[in-house]
Amino acid sequence: MSTFAPDVIDAICSYMNTDPMESTLTIVQGLTGDRTVTKVTMTTFDGTECVFQAESPEGIKEVRIPWLREISERPEVREQLFALLDRATDAFGS
Repeated sequence: MSTFAPDVIDAICSYMNTDPMESTLTIVQGLTGDRTVTKVTMTTFDGTECVFQAESPEGIKEVRIPWLREISERPEVREQLFALLDRATDAFGS
């Protein structure tokens, strides 16, 4: 699945699951339209998508969200996460 080294994936997912946890929740709620999601964990990503584990009253499910473009370098992950967050935030205004 991945074009990124396991240590890079682990570091980025660990960061996203501790510091900006609200950002991951916003990304999943905003881009899926599922406002019942209460907790999100980023589990992995590759050059085409990021994968989250989302919890809601209905249970736990895997959510795959494609990047806005294919990526291959570590700095692009941050860029794409911000782009997804911007798009998700815009979706809340809709």
